[in-house]
Amino acid sequence: MTTRAPTRSVVASSDAPRKTCVITGANTGIGLATARALRATREYSKITLACRDATKARRAIDALERDGARSSCALAFRELDLASVASARDFAAAHLDEDEALDCLILNAGVMAVPTLERTRDGFELQMGVNHLGHHALAAGLMPALAKSEDARVISVSSEAHRIAGRGLARDDLFGEEKYSAWGQYGQSKLANVLFAFELARRCERAGLGNVTASALHPGAVDSELGRYLQPPDEEVKWWQTKLYDFIRLNFLKTTEQGAATSVFLAHEIAAGEARGKYYSDCAEKTPAKNCLDLDDARWLWDRSAELTGVGFDSLL
Repeated sequence: MTTRAPTRSVVASSDAPRKTCVITGANTGIGLATARALRATREYSKITLACRDATKARRAIDALERDGARSSCALAFRELDLASVASARDFAAAHLDEDEALDCLILNAGVMAVPTLERTRDGFELQMGVNHLGHHALAAGLMPALAKSEDARVISVSSEAHRIAGRGLARDDLFGEEKYSAWGQYGQSKLANVLFAFELARRCERAGLGNVTASALHPGAVDSELGRYLQPPDEEVKWWQTKLYDFIRLNFLKTTEQGAATSVFLAHEIAAGEARGKYYSDCAEKTPAKNCLDLDDARWLWDRSAELTGVGFDSLL
């Protein structure tokens, strides 16, 4: 199983500017593994864990500090609930108040295959709301900080599940309200991740913000909490299901460290600007589904997301 590619750029020297990073959903799974790996590079002076649960986030920070006690990289927690546009706006406003550049924004958090139609606080279907709209609002709010960086990277953690949306973006039923499908909506939200990343890359380039690189990735099938909706309640699990899952986990699923490898590659190893408007898997560029290249869908989603959330990229119109 491939987990990383050869380093393609030289790691920053000790006298290079120290970088800052925000990772959503960094208290567990791939997000936590990404924070751990980036902290070990010694390229970052500060990594912010953007999470809903303060207790879990502080527990994660304690674990990271035990893992790398000598690191000079500060770890911070700031509350973020991607099921709330207000929370995303508050997070961005608090970050901008610190008046510092943001070098890396990893849009990692997400939910997968929610069995029934659930809604965010703003009334959006949960998967599209959390996986895309919450991240749209967050990235828009943080754009002024990203623009200050000499080499800013916005990394959207998508999935090969974007290929489920074989007919493209469901403009007439974005939230799956006519006929809800757990996997169908997940696929739509992951397609939205790639469309968003590609459109952000195009708009930054047109606006003269060549210092901001946007890309998307597939982390692989990972043994993490993301698949919590796929398992029955503990009291309903049969002995053979436990055996089967253990077999699948050990033989077919990546560890969280392996799943984080491509995020780390795009954040730290690849040369500045090289990943602009591209899709990656296993630390290598990969061709996404052709629906990801639909410029009309990308523009429609960009405008519709701004309309739904009330948050737009003012400098990238």
